[in-house]
Amino acid sequence: MGYTLITGATGGIGKATATLLASEGQNLLLVDIVNPAEFALQIMEEGIAVESLQIDISNLESTQVVTQFVAEKKFTLDGVVHLAGITRDKSMLKMDKSEWDQVIGVNLTGTFNILKVCAPLMKSAGGSIVLTGSTSALFGNFGQINYVASKGGVEAMTKTAARELAAYNIRVNCIIPGFIDTPMTRKMPEERYNAVQQMIPLKRAGQPEDVAELINFLISSKSSYITGTSILIDGGFRM
Repeated sequence: MGYTLITGATGGIGKATATLLASEGQNLLLVDIVNPAEFALQIMEEGIAVESLQIDISNLESTQVVTQFVAEKKFTLDGVVHLAGITRDKSMLKMDKSEWDQVIGVNLTGTFNILKVCAPLMKSAGGSIVLTGSTSALFGNFGQINYVASKGGVEAMTKTAARELAAYNIRVNCIIPGFIDTPMTRKMPEERYNAVQQMIPLKRAGQPEDVAELINFLISSKSSYITGTSILIDGGFRM
């Protein structure tokens, strides 16, 4: 069995995804700008291998360490779950150029870097790549012009990557999470957090485990005829 690489592995959705895939016997390569080594040890189960790398995906040279690592460890890569992302929220007229650059660098350029580095490692055997958009990019969220631009770009990139990589039997899809209960959303004032939940038809925030189950499906052979698409997971918020 090959390995599945997960970026943003120490985040809320990243941890839930890694834990689920590990429980199903999937070998993992955990990647994050925060050292994921301790978390890797926590989820290691009998019969599977969990490796970890601390890299900055916004930097291509840093991301290319993955290629060297895979070669040294002599394993194959057949799955990529790209969850890493940041926010630097501020209204457009008040936003600094550095806040724009940071979000575009991680969320959009980082996605290009992951595709650029990981796709060649999957060409011989094929596999599945899952990218991450956001419902914010579907309607334009106040104070998030940088984030919305980056996530809209990721969804568009999904289609091109899927077309280009289909020849190698590599599928590329994009998940679009809505309001998910993660450390990022928990930074919101409680009153605002509760108000957003009431706007959702299911009247609750999604759990990281909800998203992990969708990712598990898209990574697996059960979704072998799905590529180039975006899948909402938002409790009906965008109905």
